[in-house]
Amino acid sequence: MIETTEMFKFQNQSLPIYRTSVLIIGTGAASLSCAIHLNRMGCEDMLLVTDNLNGGTSRNTGSDKQTYYRLSDASHVPDSPYSMVESYMQGGATHGDIAFIESQNSSRAFYNLVSLGMDFPHNRYGGYVGYKTDHDPSSRGISLGPYTSREMVRVLMNEVVRRELPIWDKCDVIRLLKDKDNNINGAVILDKSKLKDDQHKLLVVLANHVVLGTGGPAGLYSSSVYPRVHVGSIGLAMEIGAESANLTESQFGISSISFRWNLSGSYQQVLPRYYSTDQDGHNPVDFLSHYFSSWKSLTNAVFLKGYQWPFDAAKIPNEGSSLIDLLIYQETQVKKRRVFIDFRKNLMGKPEWGPFDKTSVCDIASEYLEQSEAWAPTPFERLKLLNKLAVDIYKKNHIDLEKEPLEIDVCAQHNNGGLSADIWWESTNISHLYPIGEVNGSHGVSRPGGSALNAGQVGALRAATRIIGYGKQKPLNISDCETQLKGIILQVENYNKNSDNDLSKAKKIIDEQLKELQYRMSRFAGPIRDYKFVCMALTQAKKQHEIIFNMQGIPNVYLPKVLKLRHMVLAQVWYLFAIKTYLEKGGGSRGSYLVVSKKGKVPHTLLNNYRMIAENKSLCSFVHIVGTNELTELESKWIPCRAVPSESFWFEKVWREFKEKTYLDS
Repeated sequence: MIETTEMFKFQNQSLPIYRTSVLIIGTGAASLSCAIHLNRMGCEDMLLVTDNLNGGTSRNTGSDKQTYYRLSDASHVPDSPYSMVESYMQGGATHGDIAFIESQNSSRAFYNLVSLGMDFPHNRYGGYVGYKTDHDPSSRGISLGPYTSREMVRVLMNEVVRRELPIWDKCDVIRLLKDKDNNINGAVILDKSKLKDDQHKLLVVLANHVVLGTGGPAGLYSSSVYPRVHVGSIGLAMEIGAESANLTESQFGISSISFRWNLSGSYQQVLPRYYSTDQDGHNPVDFLSHYFSSWKSLTNAVFLKGYQWPFDAAKIPNEGSSLIDLLIYQETQVKKRRVFIDFRKNLMGKPEWGPFDKTSVCDIASEYLEQSEAWAPTPFERLKLLNKLAVDIYKKNHIDLEKEPLEIDVCAQHNNGGLSADIWWESTNISHLYPIGEVNGSHGVSRPGGSALNAGQVGALRAATRIIGYGKQKPLNISDCETQLKGIILQVENYNKNSDNDLSKAKKIIDEQLKELQYRMSRFAGPIRDYKFVCMALTQAKKQHEIIFNMQGIPNVYLPKVLKLRHMVLAQVWYLFAIKTYLEKGGGSRGSYLVVSKKGKVPHTLLNNYRMIAENKSLCSFVHIVGTNELTELESKWIPCRAVPSESFWFEKVWREFKEKTYLDS
């Protein structure tokens, strides 16, 4: 650890004080990239902290072909940042300048990864060719296979180690610190290696800049494809009043739940069987065919689910691909049944359709499987031919798709919203705080597949550039955040009060609170949203926040869990408030969720209980901001989306601004 001789003393606690110029929280792909860029630019004084060096979404998630989205420079189709930004803007509710930055800097971010050792596939001429992904017209997707983000972390970590940049592992950030002028001051950390030491388990890191790269709100949902080792820490920033953007815009999709994995791409294109059972695994029902009119329409919907993996309210009518998500949700959440995908058997249709065979399949699926030389009698055999890695992933996780079905659900996968930040990825109301990666709400209603990986790398570069641009900062004074420090010390002590070290009792209490929180979010703030239930859930979340905040009897070993739970329930209050105020504004079904009401229209003649409220297109011209007022009460506001920059960028002017560093003033 970095040496320190300073201590902050309060009551019977003595907290060591450490100082650094830049504190980077998290060690995912965005955080590691930011550290490298900072060091290249001359910053030697930084510290990375993480609760689990082997945790996080970047290291532990993927899909059949995890995509990185970048400007296409090896295609017959002409591309440019101005063309790419159009794909970012199609969904609405996103700022044009930020989308333009992600487009403009995508090549630089991509080739930085290549230079660090990312072995993306290229042709014999050195061109990094791509493919079309969601909401993408220009084949900008590229992939290393199922674990693209894991490989990103590997090469970035190798460079961080090579540069000997300091990392503290097993350290939970439990409180961000700021001064009275809303400048970030650092953080309070719980050192999990010293939980038995009452005097030294807490420490303070004072920092001029804090980079927050802690990922999405993974722990908020019971139906989730986020890795179990990732929880998310957006509540840390919300606790100090950092504004959020578009919290309503999450992404949901079909995933396996024992081993958490997106069932996109190849898993759908091979047309597996779907069925549901009761809770004991009995009474199997092939529930899809009841809602489709022919083999062609059913196979078309399942096949397109591979390309159109995220649940999309616009793709429910006319037997669209997202009708499948809605039907799964109905089976699991409403009927309380279990749903499975079975690669051993083909789809089941209505008796009058006749048996499933090659002629049953819609043209687009038939042509794709033929061109891929992947037609075979069963989905499993087709999957082996089409993408053997997709089979191997499950095999490595002790699931044999040749012998057993996969239990699935419609799961939370990504938050397109997050914290609000400017074009330098600096918080819009907390100076020197930089949310990067998924915790940054740069995306709007929808986004091209793979753009999240690009956004994390571009955000890392922008934050580093902004930090260096500030130059040397004044020394920080512990007195500027003394009240906050005393507050978190008192809360930790209160959690410890009346503890009899009954570990099983404490674990049960925390687990029950977590289960309640996660169920509420998936049921009322998931892919189906109803105003009256959202209001009810918000009231419940506020009550639970009070309960968790005032808990006692927590042994030291469970302090990390209860402190994270405290931030999770705070974040849930913000998310539910955002959804409530969106609905009150007249917001309807859009992106990855369906807004239902008795006043809505039926999306399918057999689904009267899901009356859709149509999207209010006018709201796509605004970014939805949630923050706190002077009384620390939540408030909502709507900011008009800024336009895509249209300057001519005359070279002589750009050169002058660059030499004088005036471009940093924007």
